[in-house]
Amino acid sequence: MLLLVNIGIVIQSDYVGVFAGVFSINPFSLFMMGIFTFALLVLSLIAYNYSENFMDFSVIGAFALIGMYTVCTSTSLITIFLGLELSSIPLIFAILLSKKGIEAAAKLFIMASIAIAVLSFAIVLFYGTTNSLALAPYSKGMLLSFAAILFICALGFEASIFPFNVLIPDVYSGSPAYVTGMLGSMTKKVGFVALIQVLILIFIADKQLFLVIAVLSVLTMTYGNIVAIMQRNTKRMLAYSSISQAGYIMIGIAASSPQGIAASLFQIFAHMFIFIGMMGIIAMLEKRNRTDIDSLIGLNSENSYAAFALSLFMLSLIGLPFTTGFIGKLLLFLSAINANLVWLAVIGVVNSVISIFYYSKAIIAMYTERDGGRPIRMEKITAVAVFICLLITIAFGLYPQPVINMVNNAATFLYPSQSIFKSLV
Repeated sequence: MLLLVNIGIVIQSDYVGVFAGVFSINPFSLFMMGIFTFALLVLSLIAYNYSENFMDFSVIGAFALIGMYTVCTSTSLITIFLGLELSSIPLIFAILLSKKGIEAAAKLFIMASIAIAVLSFAIVLFYGTTNSLALAPYSKGMLLSFAAILFICALGFEASIFPFNVLIPDVYSGSPAYVTGMLGSMTKKVGFVALIQVLILIFIADKQLFLVIAVLSVLTMTYGNIVAIMQRNTKRMLAYSSISQAGYIMIGIAASSPQGIAASLFQIFAHMFIFIGMMGIIAMLEKRNRTDIDSLIGLNSENSYAAFALSLFMLSLIGLPFTTGFIGKLLLFLSAINANLVWLAVIGVVNSVISIFYYSKAIIAMYTERDGGRPIRMEKITAVAVFICLLITIAFGLYPQPVINMVNNAATFLYPSQSIFKSLV
């Protein structure tokens, strides 16, 4: 919490510095670097109990974090390219630390390979058209529009956007819970950081491109929510839930406004810590070979703290008032309405209603009595990690203004001539 406060103070100072011509320290990069760092610290508490090689995971996590820093501070497509690879490839080795993770690691490698190939083609095409790799606006053209579509495809693999998320549920379910936590809360969010930078800083003038983003947003959240209803494995259900959350985040990007980007950043922040908290509880259950939704039956009588926390996280993802999940969706829907995308906001609300079906199934199971259930103990360090995520979810749901101020500053750096969320909260 102190780290977030300090980061917030620095962000609101509007400091901007450029290093080596390709790295920029600014409110946007500072905000993302701050939450990625804090997320990894919390995630490490969970990994400490459940990782078979915690020291190896720590080193891998550090390399991945450097890649995330590189993406966040990029002023060039080359540094975005290098940062994405440095943040995603170490996760393959993190999965391989588990004896059962070979298949999941192979599938993640396949997705990363496709993403890097398409991204390379997009960068080459962009450079050939503009003779530059800088993140700066360029006039529209047929080749640039094609390059933009390739960027969306490549970064769609990184961010789990439909239809580029084919193997994501398999990777999530086949990885240890703490690695799944890192994938869903950090690695996939880096894809969104890169997508925001590319679309806003380079292709902001191409309004048709943002209509494509709006359509992909609808497809992503609808696909994720509908398929999640049919899942029996808890991590696969949460994988499709994460895909739907990617669709919600895209609503703000589709609005192509400072308000929309700020809303997307808030939702990234909210989902990041909700997902880590859920993975802490899933890791506890996974250790006891309880991987299906039916295995959640009786959890309240076995560990009321775990049941309460997991229920609150799920309710927050639905949009329970006074939680970060509710604030994030509220900001996203408002940004869509203000951008004359009322239809997109309505579809987002409908999808939130659809998500009630599979979240309620899990919550009801937790509070259903189970014969022969025995109390189960959550490791103290994991309990602390879950508590931190709970505190963030509730505290910034009740009083979101500090985070709103940070995302405002981060977004206005991309739109320096406009102000946002002046009257909200």
